[in-house]
Amino acid sequence: MEAMRLALILISFSAFGEPSLLMDRAGIARMKQMAAREPWAADVLREVVERADDWPASHVKQFGLKEFALPREGAGWSHAYVCPEHGMRLTQKGGKNLCPVDGKDYHGWPVDNVVYMQRNGSVAAAARDLGVAYLLTGKSVYVEKARRIFADYAKLYPTLPIHDNNNKLDTKNGARVMSQTLSEAGWLVPLAFGYDMLRDAMPAVEREQFETNVLRNAAAVIRRYQAGTSNWQSWHNAALLAVGLLVKDDELVKLALDGPGGFRFQTRASITPDGPWLEGAWGYHFFALNPMLLTREMAVRAGIALPEAAQLKKMLDAPLMSVFPDGTLPNFNDSGLTKLAGDSLYYDIGYRVFGDARYAVVLNGNRHGLESLLWGAEKLPSGSQASLASALLPASGMATLRVKGSDHTVAVKFGPHGGGHGHYDKLSLVSYANGAHLAADPGTQAYAAASHNTWDKMTIAHSTVVVDEKSQAGATGSVLEWKPGEKVTAIRVSAGAVYPNVEMDRLLVHTADYTLDIVTAKATDGREHRFDWIYHNYGKAASTMSLSEFGDLPKHDGYQHLTKTRSAVVNGDWDADFVHEKSSLRLRMVGAAGTTVVTGEGLGPDLRVPLPFVMARRKGTSAQFIAVHEPYTDSARIVRVRFLRPGVIAVQTQAGTDEICVEPGKFSFTEHSLVRID
Repeated sequence: MEAMRLALILISFSAFGEPSLLMDRAGIARMKQMAAREPWAADVLREVVERADDWPASHVKQFGLKEFALPREGAGWSHAYVCPEHGMRLTQKGGKNLCPVDGKDYHGWPVDNVVYMQRNGSVAAAARDLGVAYLLTGKSVYVEKARRIFADYAKLYPTLPIHDNNNKLDTKNGARVMSQTLSEAGWLVPLAFGYDMLRDAMPAVEREQFETNVLRNAAAVIRRYQAGTSNWQSWHNAALLAVGLLVKDDELVKLALDGPGGFRFQTRASITPDGPWLEGAWGYHFFALNPMLLTREMAVRAGIALPEAAQLKKMLDAPLMSVFPDGTLPNFNDSGLTKLAGDSLYYDIGYRVFGDARYAVVLNGNRHGLESLLWGAEKLPSGSQASLASALLPASGMATLRVKGSDHTVAVKFGPHGGGHGHYDKLSLVSYANGAHLAADPGTQAYAAASHNTWDKMTIAHSTVVVDEKSQAGATGSVLEWKPGEKVTAIRVSAGAVYPNVEMDRLLVHTADYTLDIVTAKATDGREHRFDWIYHNYGKAASTMSLSEFGDLPKHDGYQHLTKTRSAVVNGDWDADFVHEKSSLRLRMVGAAGTTVVTGEGLGPDLRVPLPFVMARRKGTSAQFIAVHEPYTDSARIVRVRFLRPGVIAVQTQAGTDEICVEPGKFSFTEHSLVRID
């Protein structure tokens, strides 16, 4: 039976018309040839045919329906799919919308409307699969299934009102099937791709109805909203180009490529000179790269020259410079811990387009299903991951500090705010050592979760400094010094105008064994301010300090989420440990008079798992926080940290004493000097 199915897949078939959008005859032949020699490719083709065979029964079962039907009203916003009590994303299972905390099933607006979004997305993906299955096998059953999809949408689409995420009617960014033009574009692209593969097997009257009622109509909805440099516009452009090419509308093609927010504009204005997407979140970086690669693919197949697409290589290169040893990227701004392995499809396509062997290494021999087969490289070279050095991306405002032969890595953020997806967290850092993440960033929850605005974006939720118990302003910092090296890397960065009357900078001196961390804050108005240095770390907190219950924290700007707080007034040096099964961390801070040390718990990326924090609070016209972050597995090795003389700090370890000149512009590092500090 298996052999017969594979034979069907590999059959030569020539009764279909010529698709052109993202597939052509050469592509079909190429896929069949790859399936004949590559087991993974044969598996992919078998699976796509099986999905086409199982549809719509699989769709009905997945969503707990009695029979297949399109949702009869417009969809909702994906970020509204959260438990109103716990703020966690719900899980869709057989028609139920389950809270992962208590298992409660939620329905009504807006939850059910998010399921409508999921159902529409599933149907669009099915149209694509049915098209591929038809071109591979020539079986008319796939055409008949797809004709129902196209006919149902042709009837439904014009009847749906334009509505937005709040169900407000006729807004610029609202849509019909979905609740925003971004989602409408993401639904339209695979639907149009499927239609391109099947339309020559459809009656002319059905083609006309679908092209008029859905393709042209949806393009008119999407083009109403010019999103500029946003990731939305990248998806708009892909959808508009797809429709323009299918219905031969030169105006739509021009709008997608040369319009005010078109592809060429995006490559100039939305990609930073360093390569990261301007919103400063790695999740959105790849989310925007996806439609830009599709736009490039469609344009090239249509014979349209797009030299600006060379900028996409920068988008592929930048994550390689910023990645942690476990293949994740810092979850700065509105992003989770993005894994390169999860986005390696783009490196598959990138290797075919740009021929950079590093991209093939990212794939590590793993290919990505149908997308890799459609648009990836035919063959991959062998190779191994090159060791990474420290990397600075000054325009996007990120730096990754590494040393040779160690997985100890620190990333610091100081650049542009990131627009609506930015967090107020200049000079914040995240870290990794001994196979584990240490210093933590909250990343992002679903945007409808209350904690997204009251915690995720707030300064106190990040490992940085808060002034006067208020979150920072959205500003742009800068690099003051950058000294990369094999054994030690140093960076000094400015926070920019995050507070109207305070200047701040952070110096990090990074080695395999520890990171020296000096934050300097100075008032420019001569007045006294409150300075809160805070640090969040995975694991469990432990301290030898004598702590008492502490309730003297505000109930705003994220402070309201700090719980189980205890404190002590400490004038001398102090330390705190964060114990983790893979890698623990000792934080040692040089003493300063009038310091209140506060410990407790804050929210973590998983709202079910609180994360410990430690905070040093001081008042004055200025404050300097000198700390050492030391990851360890068995026991910490740093003995003490002292100023050896003005501008020079000595870090004494069991192996010797390192002398570090921290005076601005005069950085130097002497490892294991003979000096002793008492």
